[in-house]
Amino acid sequence: MSETEPASVAEASPRDPEYLYAIDRREADALRRWWQRLTLSAEALKAHTDAPSWPKGLRATLRRCDTGEAAMLTEAFRHLWHWLPAEDDEPAWRRSQRLQVWSCVALVVAELREDTPRMPLGARLGQQKRETGKPYMSELRFQQLMTSRTPEELVQRLRRALALIDKRGVSVVHLADNIALWWREYQGSISPKPTERLGFIWANDYFGATAGYRQDNP
Repeated sequence: MSETEPASVAEASPRDPEYLYAIDRREADALRRWWQRLTLSAEALKAHTDAPSWPKGLRATLRRCDTGEAAMLTEAFRHLWHWLPAEDDEPAWRRSQRLQVWSCVALVVAELREDTPRMPLGARLGQQKRETGKPYMSELRFQQLMTSRTPEELVQRLRRALALIDKRGVSVVHLADNIALWWREYQGSISPKPTERLGFIWANDYFGATAGYRQDNP
């Protein structure tokens, strides 16, 4: 792995950066570059960087993990952790907290086959499935996703959600930001602004998408 890679990571950013709630721009850029080298073919990667893609086994090993603790032991996660910015003299509690968040991010983001900048997960799940008049994820399953109570439950439900959309058409960065925001709220830090809470963000994106093709009076 190139030690200088993070310095050029901005090349991976979309021209109009995504609006973020829980991760910063440096983290977003590092994550996107990590995902590209982990997932894209050597040919596709050339459009983003001259750095080589990593062996496919790294992603496969990470995807076999079911817990954040297991993910932390993988080489793929070590690459991501190395690139993520950290504060000088970071206290142990804060480092432990970040490890939990980013290992969860890695578990889910590694499932994606394709990155679509600026496309939120909720909006993608609410899109119409093959002209059926129904969203990719039903309202019931979407409500279950929004009420995930543990990290393990969140990872499991997000992986199932991505499978419904063929693991494509979602922004890597938006997905990571959603997970980080879930963790922030799980740890007790809830925004005083309802519009900046994950439940509102997901519901607004999902039902905004379904409104485009559903009729109240069929």
